Amino acid sequence: MIIIIVRPFTYDSDAHIVSGRKAMIRIENLSPQLTAEECMEQRRCIEEGLFEIFIKYEKQQENDSYLGAAAV
Repeated sequence: MIIIIVRPFTYDSDAHIVSGRKAMIRIENLSPQLTAEECMEQRRCIEEGLFEIFIKYEKQQENDSYLGAAAV
């Protein structure tokens, strides 16, 4: 059985205004406020995803003799 707990997120807002061609544009970046545990879990997931990408890229380089020769 899988139990998913859904809680409302609160966000930190980082907003600034930049000038566009015809008007001023407000850019707002919202970041969820996470507990330390949630932050570590998010970081772990990102690291695992990046590791898989790097492994795939490394295998691609090993199989591609042109790229392998160019790297030497």
